[in-house]
Amino acid sequence: MNLDEAGMFVRVNVAAQRARQLMQGAAPKVESRSRKPAAIAIQEVEEGLIEAFTPSELPESLREAAFGPDESAESEE
Repeated sequence: MNLDEAGMFVRVNVAAQRARQLMQGAAPKVESRSRKPAAIAIQEVEEGLIEAFTPSELPESLREAAFGPDESAESEE
C-alpha cells in the first residue's frame, strides 16, 4: 500500500504501530533530533520508509509470521 496515497486515518494508524515497534526496541530508520518514538515514526512515514500492507496484500512469509500457518490450505489436501 502506498502511504502517500493513503488517507490520513491509515497514515496515523501505521505511524502508531511503528511507534509501538520503536518503543519495543526496533531500530529507527531515520536520523532524528527527537527521541520520542511517535515523532520518529511520523518522520519515517512522511519520508516513505515504512511499508504497510492490508491483510490480503501481505506476502506469504509475513502472513504466516503474523497469523500462523494457513490451516485451510492444509485441510484441502
